Amino acid sequence: MTTRTSSAETATRKAPVFRINTRDQMSALLTVIVALVAILAGLLWRNAVEARVKSYADPSGVAIAYPESWRLDATSAETGLIRVSDTLASEYPTTFELRWLPVAADAGDEDALATALNTLALNRGRELSAYKLLDTQTGQSVNGLPGAAASFVFVHDPTSLFQQGIPAVVLGEDLLARKGERVYVFSLLAARENRDLAEQRFRTFVESARLP
Repeated sequence: MTTRTSSAETATRKAPVFRINTRDQMSALLTVIVALVAILAGLLWRNAVEARVKSYADPSGVAIAYPESWRLDATSAETGLIRVSDTLASEYPTTFELRWLPVAADAGDEDALATALNTLALNRGRELSAYKLLDTQTGQSVNGLPGAAASFVFVHDPTSLFQQGIPAVVLGEDLLARKGERVYVFSLLAARENRDLAEQRFRTFVESARLP
């Protein structure tokens, strides 16, 4: 004989109850909190490190301030080039440069800046792979001096006889300032993914420089 269950009996059956372990909940919540605190602490530490700067002055009196963790290359300072780089940046070391180019004392600002722009373009065309000048702007003011600006791009290939590497597209920016018999050139070189952060630091680098 088949036993039938009445609708009343079915209705009175209780649905299964799933109990959540309070201890597991607390453990998961604490894990999330610890992770968030660690991330926040890391960001604060990074910001504190990046806020620290070092100073350097070359024999001619050009002075710069740059992030403490960056590497300074002043081997060519006497011939007019100072370079600082973030060697930990991905793809390509984010680099700031300050160089000076001689110009005639009696040359007008526009002519002096145009000559400097042409010199930079010619030199980079010989030295950099797939170099392309994107834009130039005159009539600028840089640190209160007559100035100009330029943007460019090139490809950096780290491959050598001893190691293989992936070429990186590098975005470049120049800010030029004419003062007396020199045109000072501030340059930013950075991979595309690092450009936004580098741009903020570059402005600080330019504004903090002292030009004799």
